[in-house]
Amino acid sequence: MRRRGKDIVKTASVAIVALGVLMLAGCQQKLTMEEAQMRCEKQGGLLVVVYTQKITVSGPGEQVASPGDCVGTDKFGVAPAPPETPPAN
Repeated sequence: MRRRGKDIVKTASVAIVALGVLMLAGCQQKLTMEEAQMRCEKQGGLLVVVYTQKITVSGPGEQVASPGDCVGTDKFGVAPAPPETPPAN
């Protein structure tokens, strides 16, 4: 009987820790489109924008834009612009 009580306590503590981790994972703040665009431009990439729209019986809802992945120019076979060098005096 004692063994079963310890097993229940262990299982409950694991469940509480797992629940806490899942709750914290959902607390990450999402980037706005502007923030995502700035970060992607700093990396020299192009931001993929994902549009979603709810479809209901009364008709389609408004389109909502969400930032997607930042795709680098190497994915398109385009060479990055060479760094600018100051003119020689």
